[in-house]
Amino acid sequence: MNRRIWGIIIVIVSLAIIIGIVYIIFFYKFSSPAPAVEQPAASQTIQPAAEAPGRQAVVNRPAPPLKKAEVTADDLSRMAAAFAERFGSYSNQSDYGNVRDLQIFMTDAMKIWSQNYIDGAKQKKTDTSIYYGIVTKAVAGEVKKFDSDTGQAEILVRTQRRESAGVPGNSSTFYQDLSVKYSRERGVWRVDGVNWQNK
Repeated sequence: MNRRIWGIIIVIVSLAIIIGIVYIIFFYKFSSPAPAVEQPAASQTIQPAAEAPGRQAVVNRPAPPLKKAEVTADDLSRMAAAFAERFGSYSNQSDYGNVRDLQIFMTDAMKIWSQNYIDGAKQKKTDTSIYYGIVTKAVAGEVKKFDSDTGQAEILVRTQRRESAGVPGNSSTFYQDLSVKYSRERGVWRVDGVNWQNK
């Protein structure tokens, strides 16, 4: 008999505990605190001239926009190295994809130059039956000019280039520098000119 009574008591206490937990969860809504919301405007308290002393009006003025992370000379040097590798790597069977793919990184004037270059090269109708290609690897970058105020920069990228023609294994390696000029256009640094230096 005692075991049966203790069993009933344990069941009742267990149910009471479960009901209490459910009650707390549903009515007190334990949850993680809401994330802090940034204020879109900075408040300033001013004393209007027309109102009596002791009364103040709150005027909301827009907060200054966040500044974009400034591009440094080192950033441009890394960008120029990547640009030089893609720009300088091509084959006579790639349909000038090395230049066309980079147009999104060019100023409007440079895009026109690159398209004219592609159109002019296509008119020459060179023989593509025999493979010819160059693979370019950036070795180092040197900042020649960087002016954040005027938005002008020039990076000299030193590259190693491997030229291949005809059968595999018929290749030679040489070093050549590429001058990459940058101009800030509509707030974005873009390539505004390239010039291969003599081998």
